[in-house]
Amino acid sequence: MDPPVTRYIQRDGHALAYQLVGGGPHLVAWFFEDMMHPDLMWTDPHLHYNFERCASFARSLFFQRRGFGLSDPVDHVPTLEEQADDVLAVLDDAGVARVTLVGASSTCGAVALLAARCPDRVAGLVLAEPWSEALLSEDGEPPPGWTRAQRDRFVDSFRGAYARWGHGELTSLAHPTLDVPHNRRIMAMLERCSATPATAQQHLEWAMRVSYVQVLPSIQCRTEVLHQPESLFARDAVRRVAELVPNGRFHDLPPIPAGATLGEALIPVLDHVEELATGTVRPVDADRFLVTILFTDVVRSTEVLAQLGDNRFAELLAAHDRMVRGEVGAGGGSLVGIAGDGTLSVFDGPAAALHCAHRIDSAARTLGLAVRAGVHAGPVTRAGPELTGMTVHLGARIAASAGPGQVRCSQTVRDLAAGADIDFTDLGRHRLKGVPGQVRLFAATNGARPTQSAAPPRPTMSDRAVLTVARKAPGVLRELARLAGRRGRLP
Repeated sequence: MDPPVTRYIQRDGHALAYQLVGGGPHLVAWFFEDMMHPDLMWTDPHLHYNFERCASFARSLFFQRRGFGLSDPVDHVPTLEEQADDVLAVLDDAGVARVTLVGASSTCGAVALLAARCPDRVAGLVLAEPWSEALLSEDGEPPPGWTRAQRDRFVDSFRGAYARWGHGELTSLAHPTLDVPHNRRIMAMLERCSATPATAQQHLEWAMRVSYVQVLPSIQCRTEVLHQPESLFARDAVRRVAELVPNGRFHDLPPIPAGATLGEALIPVLDHVEELATGTVRPVDADRFLVTILFTDVVRSTEVLAQLGDNRFAELLAAHDRMVRGEVGAGGGSLVGIAGDGTLSVFDGPAAALHCAHRIDSAARTLGLAVRAGVHAGPVTRAGPELTGMTVHLGARIAASAGPGQVRCSQTVRDLAAGADIDFTDLGRHRLKGVPGQVRLFAATNGARPTQSAAPPRPTMSDRAVLTVARKAPGVLRELARLAGRRGRLP
């Protein structure tokens, strides 16, 4: 899925940006935190996967607070009421009557206020790491659910990260496991493109002084309140939000595994959003589906590298990658990955994949390269942006068994492509590395679809009578047609 076109609405003379993706009967609106830039999040593979998954079960809206990211800058921090009005304006502009709202940390107050004010517009509410009472009050005491040490550590840590806004230090505050160089680079880019340091700090100070605890008992919809263990957010304070909402439910999210990306950390939140919006628990095999995969790789690439040298070979490989991307797209497929001189693409059907393989082979020859290809069809499992499963491994082994300029496929592909203009040569059964048993392989070549000359229609006796009248007395035939038309119009 390509990133959506950004839409704009006017709010007090300033443009407020939002995005709309997906379809279906369910409706979800995500009010993102300060640093979660809607456009740039599409550039991260795992965040992109989350957006695609959300769009698969719901018509989904994505937007940030007024003055951030894609929206016009504003000269003040919008009040909680103004932010709730902005959310409602986005729903109205998108033609959304009733929706599941998702808030995160400092945006939870606005969606909670809207849910309390407009119960007819909010079907459900997901609040991730909310705090509902001012962390910085006039008396200096921490709010209920926070110890003084927890509150002080939270305030000092976030002030420190916001003072170095644009360096990605918010990753460690979201969860210690996420604090790795890759995630910090992504977070730093999101921060810098979402707001200036001064704007971000103003909003942080506002967020730590806002209180919306009084609206929680008025929320009528089912509300899921989520907490990530080991984060800086006080568990008792998050749980208190769930307790104050009549239909609130508190959940501890599962631990974030070491090495997880920002997108992977959000998947448990997305699980709760999908269950609340659809009313069903996501099946364990929801990311398993049937697909045709195409593997290609350059034959004797090391020899070509030795002949051309590093720089020239890099240029040639870049031209090869562009060519593959173009051919796969033109054939209706999707390029999943490029690793070295190999590529993996997916197609809805085997015929399209086989034809694309031959086009890639022809185009590679014009570059002075020889490629081999393997095509297999079967179930795969999506793990974030990656595809896994035996189908993927078998497809790679089939490609590795092919010779220069050869397209090989499995019997499954041969059977599914029956009737297409492709010729198959049985290569017998082969043992492929790591694949149990023997696999029957076929060489696929472009064929000519047989055509049958249609025999001229044989006229019946009544047909011949009509033709005779038409030749000898066309006026009679026109009068008969006129009378028949009149009879057809009678009641």
